[in-house]
Amino acid sequence: MQVPANILSLKKRVVAEISDDLAAHAPEDTCLLLDSTGPSFTRQYIVLNAIGVERLARFGEIHAFSGSVYALFGFLAFATGRNRVSIDSLCHPEAETVFRNQHHVGAFSGLRSISKLMVGKPAFDSVDPLVASLEYIFGDFVDQPFSVFGANIHVYLAKSKEAPLLVLSNNERCSPELVKLRKLPIKHVIAMAANVPIVYGGAREGTPYFDPVYTEHYVPTLKAITSTDRHTLISTPWRSGQKDNRRYLNCYPKGNARWLMLKDFTRLVSGQRNVSWSRDIYTAFKVAA
Repeated sequence: MQVPANILSLKKRVVAEISDDLAAHAPEDTCLLLDSTGPSFTRQYIVLNAIGVERLARFGEIHAFSGSVYALFGFLAFATGRNRVSIDSLCHPEAETVFRNQHHVGAFSGLRSISKLMVGKPAFDSVDPLVASLEYIFGDFVDQPFSVFGANIHVYLAKSKEAPLLVLSNNERCSPELVKLRKLPIKHVIAMAANVPIVYGGAREGTPYFDPVYTEHYVPTLKAITSTDRHTLISTPWRSGQKDNRRYLNCYPKGNARWLMLKDFTRLVSGQRNVSWSRDIYTAFKVAA
């Protein structure tokens, strides 16, 4: 697969910044925050693989939002050889067609999805396409309950736009309401975390939680996570650099992140071909730093 220069530069920068950060701060003393990346959650694979699965398990805390929850558990599958479909196969055009067909049925599905958005309805009827993509790539790995994963992992979910965010974890920080979700297969937890209301419908019967980015408590929650004395490594599309005990790692290539997200969002909703996600996976796992 041919990788654009800006993605190769992104990987080189990410690897260098993570190496620099981990040389100064032990994972055990560090909090990792995986911010929302819009539709291009696969950028987080480049970050996570640069960290490595062994060091990831040693982080004092891991906090994941939105599509980065998909990336986090997907990385754990890739890094341990539990993916059902090989990385080489995922980079084949056939796999991209599979993902598009999971979202779109029929020649005019893209037009129907755009028309629904224009009248204020979600593009798709449910999170089923997300679940289908997880089952296709990862097989029985995503059938495992959340309870089998590390106690350092914290996944954020929303119940309404106005209510404080809820956190799912295997420790005492878990919101009481979400303890029951520990027994749920992670494919459903991931789908709810990435359940963007305008795309997949938000909270509804059978899917009571949605992407917390679309609430008034999202930014305050990020600030609360990063306001402790612990060193925090933050993978985000929005900024780079060091501030106090926070290290910001921009996980997007140079350019306007909002514009790049919009292009990926448009491709998803309209059913257009999109190779950016497979390119990210290839770069993360197959391209030497």
